[in-house]
Amino acid sequence: MSNKIFSSIFTAILSAFFFSLAATTAPYFYGVGGGVFLLLSVRYVSTFIFASILNKSPKKIKSKATHIRLILISIFQAIFIASYMYSISLIPLSLAVVVIYTFPIITFFVNSILKSRSIDFLSAAALLVSLFGIWILVQGDSSDWNLWGVFWGLIASLAQVTVNILSRHKSVESGWGLIQYIMVLPSVVFVLIYFIVTLEPIASVSSEMLLWSILSAMGMTGGIYFFFRSISIIGPVRTSNVMYLEPIFTIILGVILLQDMLGMNQWLGMFIIFTATISLERWGKKYN
Repeated sequence: MSNKIFSSIFTAILSAFFFSLAATTAPYFYGVGGGVFLLLSVRYVSTFIFASILNKSPKKIKSKATHIRLILISIFQAIFIASYMYSISLIPLSLAVVVIYTFPIITFFVNSILKSRSIDFLSAAALLVSLFGIWILVQGDSSDWNLWGVFWGLIASLAQVTVNILSRHKSVESGWGLIQYIMVLPSVVFVLIYFIVTLEPIASVSSEMLLWSILSAMGMTGGIYFFFRSISIIGPVRTSNVMYLEPIFTIILGVILLQDMLGMNQWLGMFIIFTATISLERWGKKYN
């Protein structure tokens, strides 16, 4: 892959890595007794604070249409994160990833319909091959299927498709200002829900919960920033394609943090995903 192609998708690769960090730390958070709404509260509030500190750009007057678009992005992005994290609490992370990563395929078809393009079956095949690679990657962890976990994984996938499509617009300027704006509503909602449904919202938080939730928040902050940046550069379809690297990063983090051993299926799955992703990038520039 040429340096030019690599540099054009580098932000998407960074996004995949940070989202992988956010997802990998979530099971550890649940393992020390944390709940979904505490995790979501810490992630969103931390991201909002971080974005507010780094946002140095002057405020621009937004039109009513822009406000509506950004609010919708905020809502669906929150639905994606919340459904993803809840799915992980019900089924193993590797299985949740298989379900959630149907979103690049759906994004491809929806974008083609909206742009009135003919369906490029070669690209569609490459996306399906990537999903097959993920399925191969997680073989051996096929237990504990929970239909509700699958359901919320599909909800997360559809929500991410909506965010992808809405974000590719001239009125959506990537940067910390965008992140700060779309974090406000979810932060307020999740904090309120957490305090309403938790009997002892402060006393019940342990240092381990706080540690893992903050690590997950760091991954989410980087993932969201580079995700929107990538969409502004290479578009929703190519960004979604590169996001197939997230499961690979998750496996690699498992090797680094937990000294997991890679089996033959995992090496084969990585090879399939890399091959499909590189192939798509070579003929996928028309989806910018």
